[in-house]
Amino acid sequence: MKRLVFSFSFFLLPFLSMGQFQLNGATVKLGGGTYQLTQAVNNQFGAMWYKLQHDLNNPFNIQGQINLGADPGGADGVVFVMQNNCLSVGSGGGGLGYFNMPGQSIGIEFDTYQNIGAGSGVEQNNDPVYDHIAFEKNGDVVHSIMGSPNPNDLFGPVQMDPVLTNLKTGLWYNFKINYDPVAKLLTVYFNNSLRISVVYDLQANVFTSSPWVYWGFTSSTGGHNNIQEIQLDTTYTTHILQDTTICSSSIPVTLDPFTNLKGTNLALNNPIHASSNQSTAYQMVDGNIGSRWESVWNVDPQWVFVDLQSPTNLDSITIDWEGAYATSFLLQTSNDSTTWTTVYSTTTNPGGHNKIPVSGVGTTNIRYVRIYGTTRSLSAYGYSIWEFKVYGQPNYLWSTNNGTNSTISPNIYSSSVTLTPTATTTYSVMIPDPCLGFTTYNMTITVDCALPVELTSFNVVKVGNKGHLTWTTSLELNASHFNIMKSLDGIHFVSIGRVDAIGNSHTLKNYYFDDNDLPTNGTVYYQLVTTDIDGSSENSVIKLLNLKEDIFYISNPVFDEETSLIIAEGAESLQLTVVDAVGRILLEEHHTHVMSPIYFGKSLPPTAGFYVVIVQTETLNKTFKVIKRR
Repeated sequence: MKRLVFSFSFFLLPFLSMGQFQLNGATVKLGGGTYQLTQAVNNQFGAMWYKLQHDLNNPFNIQGQINLGADPGGADGVVFVMQNNCLSVGSGGGGLGYFNMPGQSIGIEFDTYQNIGAGSGVEQNNDPVYDHIAFEKNGDVVHSIMGSPNPNDLFGPVQMDPVLTNLKTGLWYNFKINYDPVAKLLTVYFNNSLRISVVYDLQANVFTSSPWVYWGFTSSTGGHNNIQEIQLDTTYTTHILQDTTICSSSIPVTLDPFTNLKGTNLALNNPIHASSNQSTAYQMVDGNIGSRWESVWNVDPQWVFVDLQSPTNLDSITIDWEGAYATSFLLQTSNDSTTWTTVYSTTTNPGGHNKIPVSGVGTTNIRYVRIYGTTRSLSAYGYSIWEFKVYGQPNYLWSTNNGTNSTISPNIYSSSVTLTPTATTTYSVMIPDPCLGFTTYNMTITVDCALPVELTSFNVVKVGNKGHLTWTTSLELNASHFNIMKSLDGIHFVSIGRVDAIGNSHTLKNYYFDDNDLPTNGTVYYQLVTTDIDGSSENSVIKLLNLKEDIFYISNPVFDEETSLIIAEGAESLQLTVVDAVGRILLEEHHTHVMSPIYFGKSLPPTAGFYVVIVQTETLNKTFKVIKRR
């Protein structure tokens, strides 16, 4: 019997490894796809950045759940960010980790605190009183300036939830963020409600230098705090180098070519080593023209080299000499800091500002760059340099744990590679970063040719009165057809249709089937049976279509003393939460095997008021408004 393997190559699922995100500040991974950005501690900052940049020419979708803490008076919230700076940006305080972010960026803020007070020492954000969502750019979290619109506030603020004004309930809320690069449409959903829909060209209006952006989440606390957490469900059409299983095929990968980093000083703040130090060598790569490295006096030769952290194609080197310069020196490069290649030499250097173009042998995929001084301009002193700058384009560095059992073409430094393993292989890619130097991302490709079909997705939704089934394969070897199986009890399945397979394919193939005979309520179970041309078959996982959308309702939403939540059919597990108009939790109850009405009116305060009832099961999340008259 052949096996059917799900690889989910195009989805970011809760079992993502920690290595796919760069975690900064207070952020920790809790497991199950959950990340805690801040604790309930004042003055914390947290951020998580997906290590591979997204190409804005492609659609972007990310969805999951967000928990904004349980302190109704806490702060400050979470921001979804796209930015083109680096993997270590973010800040603390009332700016949600997004305030004054360097570079070009956009932020979708889920703000849980009102920063308004003139002269109070907090940011003058002009926040509304309710928890809100806003669409902003370039690290600006101010909604209006002296009563006039802020041009960096692109949409909002709007109330985060159409009903609840305070979302600091300790509960998890669904969110979804989409960007369509063709329609230029950005949409944001919160708690299953559309909160932002705006046509805005991100490339033309924000990311003008390059379509490649980092994406992630920032958060912060200031004088108030909350636990703030993110759980990621799925993301589509961003670069996913995820553990997968293939047969005899190749996987193409195209990543950011880093062209936007040309013209950047790649030596800045990177590790540096010197033969001697009269003053520390780091001062020649700190970006401060007023600090310098100085070698010991009266000694030749002397050298100093910088570690660029990742392989780089060099194009020029700049040296700003102090009065004690080298009249004769070499520029040398290396990949191991032991064996050096000379790429430039002079015996007539006049000192001052040297800008030296370099090319040819010893300038491609270089990690270390050295100045090797042989003759000093002032015999009584040493060598002294204000600033040492290196320019070029950094590259990736791919490696494997399998040597000859895999190939990486065209080369291990390319941003567009084809991975062709002949045995199970773990690929590692070292990713240059302007702030961190580099970070590493790993993926394992399992080679198993016993697969008739590699199924990457299988889903079912209700469309009108039909059950609409869709599935995608990324690999088919001698596949014949798919039998669509249906059950009303999850145990006894019958065939309701057949869809022919492509047969043999190494690319994505999409299929669908419509079930035109749905019951009016209950749960319907579906399964795919994939059949080979030799007659062998394999069952997929079972997918559920829940038709119990209306099993919950409030019998009398306007009442005096008592009301009830009516259960039309039994619920195995139910969480009932009641909050008041400002989001304070008044009642939390968990019920199992529910077969009769649940009464909750007498648990409310003995005064008139407006309340929100939240009902959650494993498959449903519904919200009701109720009014108590007295």
